[in-house]
Amino acid sequence: MTADLIAHVEIPSTNLNRTTEFFMKLFNWDFKPFGRGYLLYNTHKGITVGLRKVETVRSGDTTTFHINVPDIDRLLVKVKEIGGQVFRGKTIIPAMGYYALIKDPDGNIIGLYQKN
Repeated sequence: MTADLIAHVEIPSTNLNRTTEFFMKLFNWDFKPFGRGYLLYNTHKGITVGLRKVETVRSGDTTTFHINVPDIDRLLVKVKEIGGQVFRGKTIIPAMGYYALIKDPDGNIIGLYQKN
């Protein structure tokens, strides 16, 4: 698997301002307007993340992607402080690292991955 496998991730949001603030505080993602009811964060490294305005989000019925992070433990604490939830705590992946699943304020499940 190559590092640039993911080109774009789209996240549904019932409240674009709240979701923008959540991801800014968690990952320092700076979303910009990109059409009506849509915001875009561009890494300028081949991956973009879009926030799409929706009426409702059905938790668990969305795509799960995993973000490479240096310290899962720190982010699991932070996610609770800024309005998210820990869906699955830090879990070992033998010989590879760790993962955890969080929920943003709309209930979208997002994976965190930390290499050994």
